[in-house]
Parts: sequence; C-alpha cells; structure tokens
Amino acid sequence: MKNIQEQEIDFAGETLVLTNQRALYWPAENTIILSDLHVGKAAHFRKSGIALPQQVATRDMERLQKLINHYQPHKVLITGDLLHAGMNSEVALLKDIIQENDTCEFLLVKGNHDRLSDRKFEELGIRILADGYAIGNIHFTHGDRQFSAGMHNISGHLHPGIHVAVGRKSTMRFPCFVVSETQLILPAFSLFSGLDTSCVPEGAYCYAIYEDGLFAVSC
Repeated sequence: MKNIQEQEIDFAGETLVLTNQRALYWPAENTIILSDLHVGKAAHFRKSGIALPQQVATRDMERLQKLINHYQPHKVLITGDLLHAGMNSEVALLKDIIQENDTCEFLLVKGNHDRLSDRKFEELGIRILADGYAIGNIHFTHGDRQFSAGMHNISGHLHPGIHVAVGRKSTMRFPCFVVSETQLILPAFSLFSGLDTSCVPEGAYCYAIYEDGLFAVSC
C-alpha cells in the first residue's frame, strides 16, 4: 500500500487536507471525512454468484486503518453509504476496526444504501447524525443540497470521476474530489466502485486521485 499523499485546500475558511486514499482530513476538528465505503458489496455480489475475492473488502479496511494510524483522529465522519446491502460477513471487518480504535468516534450521515435501523448501527459502535448535520458553516449530507447564503456543503453519493487527456488521442479516468466555492463532493472511498464523470459542475476544480498522489484539474 502506497504512503498517504496530501493536498491542502481552503474551503469555507477552513484548511482541509485531501488525500490520495480518497478521504480528507480536517485538522482543526481532528476529523477524517469520507464517503461511500459500501462495506459488504463484494460479499453481496458473491452471494449472487459473482466471484469476487475477499481482498476487495480487506484492502478498503486496511486503507481506513492506515488513515486512522496516520492522523490519530478524534472522529471519523462518513457521509453516507457506509454499508452496501445490510449485514454480511464483511461488516465484521468494519466492526473490528471500530472496536480496535475505541478512542475514536465513528459518525454516519445515512445514505440510500444504509438501510439498517439506527439501533443496529449503534450496536456496531456508530453514531447516527441527521442529514445536514453541521460543524460551523459546513453541512454534511449524502447527496448535494442547497443551503442558505454563507453555508457550505460536503457530500458523497455521486462517486465523481474525471477524464484526463493522456497524449493527443487518449484519456484516462480518475476518481476525484470536486471543489467549488460552496460545495465539496467526496470520491467514493471503496476501490470497488464506479465513476460518474458527468457530475462535475462547470467552474469547479477537480483533484484527481492516483496511487502516488493527487493533481488539480480545472473543470
């Protein structure tokens, strides 16, 4: 697994640290923020007869633990789609991480895939937040929403990606952070997820993610 690489940005008057691990760190709040882990997706596919290796889930959990080891956060805030399809064998990997990091609080703004009851999430060690939960003037949601003037939004759900020209005739797709004046869209944390290259608003900046780092692209 590659080392964590960082890109500092200013958003809503705060310094945020984007990483090549598809998560961001907010130093002032000592909080890791990420979205769309889709824990249990590979097991759900295997149950449907689609052969996928266990390493699909293991790699994501290893990356999450690496981020926690690196930043030693007080909180991990997930903006939706923590789970993919309810409880299955891979959720135990997540539960192990939560139990092993008992000084860190795990928070969830539920997404459309998070169909477990709040009580079930609490049994896993996760505190449920209302959609639109705010720290200062930053609201956290699963999908993007409009807020009053002066407010900002960090969200997930869209799995943003961007096409980048490679040479004269070819392009490559990269997962990315999408940053505009009032909105920041997080990449899907799970490596086993598709990319939507149509969700990037005109005038935004994208921070494309690759294994060894990040680079800015004007959209």
